[in-house]
This record gives sequence, structure tokens and C-alpha cells, in this order.
Amino acid sequence: MSGPRCEVPPQSLDTIIQLTEAIRRDMRISSDRFPIMDFLELAMPRIFPGFALEVGTREEMGQNHGLTIPSENVIRLREDVYDGACRGVGRDRFTAAHELGHYIMHRDVPIVFHRAEHGRLAPFRDSEWQANSFSGALLMPEKAMRTCQSLDEIVGRFGVSRSAAEVQNKQLFRRGMRILN
Repeated sequence: MSGPRCEVPPQSLDTIIQLTEAIRRDMRISSDRFPIMDFLELAMPRIFPGFALEVGTREEMGQNHGLTIPSENVIRLREDVYDGACRGVGRDRFTAAHELGHYIMHRDVPIVFHRAEHGRLAPFRDSEWQANSFSGALLMPEKAMRTCQSLDEIVGRFGVSRSAAEVQNKQLFRRGMRILN
């Protein structure tokens, strides 16, 4: 994401992974391919009364692929992203899960725009890093990732883009997983 960075209360990767594992466990989702669109459209309104997943036009949303608007209890996906996520396009599934991460982790926390003159924003305080980490952990759970033999297997098994598979593999490498090709 470009533009101003938003500072949120710190969360470690371990905490984010535990959160995504709890979601999978509590919702009894054992399949490798997380049903992100069913979750957003069917489960979220039951879990969070008044929640709405909205679809915006390209004209309305411009360069924004997705937006989370906590004050309105809404996640909004651009129409092409929504359609792609429904068809199983990896990048669009990641975007939908990224917005879910913002909603779950940031809906009740104060968000402060980080000013560049204050120096680099630590990743664990960056709302975008947290939402990306959430999306990666939700769509590509660590335990299942450890059994994969290649990046192509990750892409096919979890329904993600190669780029997302590479990032998640590097993220988990720091936690002792081997680098896959």
C-alpha cells in the first residue's frame, strides 16, 4: 500500500498466527484453502451483527482494491477484486483476507497516521504489515506450510499467488522453515 502509514498497537507475528489458528479452529475450517468469500459473506454477519461486505465500482474506489471502514462496520472490495476472489484468484483472495485482518485486528483500536519525520515505523506497529501477516497466516497456515515441497505446491494447495507464497515462505523461514523454490 502506498500513502501514509498507520500506527496501531503492537502485535507480534506469533500473536497474529495464534489469532488465525483460533479462527480456523473455532470455525472448524480444516481445509487447506480457506473459504475467504464464504467467511466474509456468511460467517462475518453472524459473528459481528450489522457487518456488511460491500462491492464498490472502480470509479468509486479508484486504486483501492479494498477498504475496511470500522465506523460503518464494513469491508468494501472493488468489484473486480470481489469477482476475482469469488473465482479463486490468489491475489484477490489475499486482498479479501487482508481487509478481514484490518477488521478483526483494528476495528476497536486507535489508529494514528505515522509521520515520516518520526523515523521508520516498526513493522509490528504498522497496520499494513499486521494485515499482510494476518492474510498470509490465515490463507497459508504454518503447520500446513511446513509439509509443502515447493512454492508451486503452496500456490495450488492454498489458492494464493506465487508472490504471496514467496513472502509467506520467507516469513516462516525466520521461524525455522526451509526456503522453498
